[in-house]
Amino acid sequence: MSEAAELQALLDSQPKLDCTALPPFSVEEADFDVGRVVLRFAPQPAFKNYYGNVQGGFAVALVDVLISIAAYAKTRAWLPTVEIKSTFVAPLMLGESRGEASVIKAGKQLVFLEAKLWGADGKLAVHATATASVPRGDS
Repeated sequence: MSEAAELQALLDSQPKLDCTALPPFSVEEADFDVGRVVLRFAPQPAFKNYYGNVQGGFAVALVDVLISIAAYAKTRAWLPTVEIKSTFVAPLMLGESRGEASVIKAGKQLVFLEAKLWGADGKLAVHATATASVPRGDS
């Protein structure tokens, strides 16, 4: 079984929260050692803004999915995101989009990540860096 298929099976076995149903996706690539994932997001017409593109807040939500799953791939734990810095380099065109995220560094308290999201037109639309917190055992 490929790491992408293994990760998809792990995610499919998790309890489903209402918010996880909003951006349906499939795992295209995964590397557990590095903490790298490539996801393909289904078209989301409900995310459309007045300009006909994906509204920025929804784009950041897709980025949060990317970084959360990259961190999960590396640590096998769901880590809370404590910070995301997103740069919109182009409009995120409606339709199927593709995202990539990877762990830059995983420490004992923090995990640093990077993500990129391409729109249906194949253009890079969002570049982001993020930080996730590793919960302490005594909490």
